[in-house]
Amino acid sequence: MSRPRFRSRTPEEIADPRISTVADLITVRASERGPERAMVYEARVLTYAALDEKSARIAERIVALGLAPGARVAFLDRNSDRFFPVLFGVMKAGLTFVPLNFRLAPKELAFILADSDASAIFLGHEFSPQIETIRAECAALTHCVVIDDETAQGETLERWMDAGPRASIAGRAPHPEATAIQMYTSGTTGQPKGVELSHRAIVRSAVEGLSVWPAMFQKDAAVLATMPLFHIAACNLALAALYAGGRADVLRAATPEEIAQIISKHRITLAPLPAAVIHDMTRLPNIHDIDLSSLDTALIAGSGIPVELLREAQRVLKCGFALSYGMTECCGGLTYLGPDDCVFDAGDKLRSAGKPLGTAQLKIVDADGHDCPPGVTGEILCKTDRVMTGYWKRPEATRDVLKDGWYHSGDAGYIDAAGYVYVVDRIKDMVISGGENVYPAEIENELVCHPAVADAAVIGVPDAKWGESLVACLVLKPGAALPHDLEPFLRARLAGYKVPRRYEMMDAFPRNASGKVLKRALRETYSKGRGVRHDL
Repeated sequence: MSRPRFRSRTPEEIADPRISTVADLITVRASERGPERAMVYEARVLTYAALDEKSARIAERIVALGLAPGARVAFLDRNSDRFFPVLFGVMKAGLTFVPLNFRLAPKELAFILADSDASAIFLGHEFSPQIETIRAECAALTHCVVIDDETAQGETLERWMDAGPRASIAGRAPHPEATAIQMYTSGTTGQPKGVELSHRAIVRSAVEGLSVWPAMFQKDAAVLATMPLFHIAACNLALAALYAGGRADVLRAATPEEIAQIISKHRITLAPLPAAVIHDMTRLPNIHDIDLSSLDTALIAGSGIPVELLREAQRVLKCGFALSYGMTECCGGLTYLGPDDCVFDAGDKLRSAGKPLGTAQLKIVDADGHDCPPGVTGEILCKTDRVMTGYWKRPEATRDVLKDGWYHSGDAGYIDAAGYVYVVDRIKDMVISGGENVYPAEIENELVCHPAVADAAVIGVPDAKWGESLVACLVLKPGAALPHDLEPFLRARLAGYKVPRRYEMMDAFPRNASGKVLKRALRETYSKGRGVRHDL
């Protein structure tokens, strides 16, 4: 595989002293690149000048509503080119942007809107019925703006901008330490928490991302916004493109073939692609007829990529691949495994999440808080100037994770002698069986290599003899029969104490709105003996 090389730049070289807030970003870039394309969505194009002007008008209308600085403004819709004008408009008005997961149920949306004290919401018309049913539960929610009803009578963002009074936004510029975005966690173990991310943290995230994406500084560079923009990684990627003076091409939804065609037609430079999409793209019958030469790097979204798939993808797609590890609380990626290391023959490196990104410091500590030596698993702690201000209205939860300047991730992992970070599992999902610490993710990664297994989730349940015993919950591939060779299959790959003795077949796993498996629900089910038991 060959790909063009671009000169890397340090965060210090990239940082623009004129941009200290997210609101500054679009204003500064518009002054330099006014007529150039900032955003593309279907047949619509927004130039930098238009995006800056549109967001200013939105800010003036918001201020005219009487919302005080720091008020929360929610956004609920699928991906479109209206996300960023509203985001920048909210921030120019000195308010906090609260993006909502459009997959949530009305009850979940009601909780977040009430918890955030959102005063206004911008939403797609398909979500209007849901919001109407829950408005009574959201005492602070006084303004609802439908942004995309294209009927003659319906409201659009553009009509709303022109239909009412405006107020000056002079003096409303946010402080770099003010909360720019409040994103809610997935809530796999309880109610979701609002993560407060400052303007400074988000700007720094863009700068540090660009330090490992040098191709974004070439002329006409573009990112493909394929992932839901309510996720920090997707939002950050588009903001980084604008920081670099590039373009964000926003997709509402697309098949793998459509994604490949868009990469070719729009000359995309950087694209986040889940392993499943990469798999399907490599198998398109016409993939060799599609010109993907513009694609410098595919960012592997999700939980990694099988070695054989990476080998095939490098041969077929002929681009670089990269992955990272991070979380919303630290404004996205903390580590980066770049194209030079993310190759099929990288050995153990490919199992890692790379090395710390930018100024992030990571360390591993044991249960007593002592530093672990290289190769020893413990909890991952990180220190970065991108860490959250805290959890909204949850001081105790904030104190639990922010201690002495370090964020306690709750993830188990280790760092090798060369400085590569390996993420093993969630600390809370660790199982202690017969005195041994067992990390389910390690077992799950082996189970899905079995030809009959489509997906796996391993949990611990109470056991009178061992303290906890392992239960492997399995979703089989279509047409597959119960595999009776699972135990010998695993014994060839894992230590004996890591091999489950009990297996549960399921049609699908319970998941939250972000797609994460609800292991808490699985533990509740199988700790009580429900389900169909299969001892192999």
